[in-house]
Amino acid sequence: MKTAVSLKTVREIMATPPEAVTAHLPVGALLKLFDRHAEDAFPVVDHDGVLLGLVSRLDVLRLLRPGPEFLVPDWKTVAAKSVQAIMRHGIIGVEPQDPAFAAADLMIETRFQSLPVVERRAGKPVLVGLVTRNALLEALLPSETRASYPQKRSREIPKVAVKRT
Repeated sequence: MKTAVSLKTVREIMATPPEAVTAHLPVGALLKLFDRHAEDAFPVVDHDGVLLGLVSRLDVLRLLRPGPEFLVPDWKTVAAKSVQAIMRHGIIGVEPQDPAFAAADLMIETRFQSLPVVERRAGKPVLVGLVTRNALLEALLPSETRASYPQKRSREIPKVAVKRT
């Protein structure tokens, strides 16, 4: 049996204030942020909060890929690169008044784990929030299921008892 779609808006489920980085941040500092936060990507903004792009763990991983001679790039060189050198430009975001299911559709199509939420100010997309897969799942799941859904993703690896024979 199907139920009616959730009419929640992105504003109701977005995280504020959003974690963001600047284009001039060194990749080494970006990795420290990834280590402290569970996010897979950070929006990249200018000094006015205008969304410039998105930088992900995958973008950093591309830097570490060995070249044709199977040589790994020098870490000091990689760490000194700026986010601007590896970020993705032209990122599609959602607006606070958009329905949550529209954000879910966009997330499925782009395969992003989070989407920037922007408001147009003087014609520019200013970052105001971030919507995550977990927030969307919680918003779109039936209320009886929502109570048992975990609020925060744990970075701990569950311990499994191994029976030795």
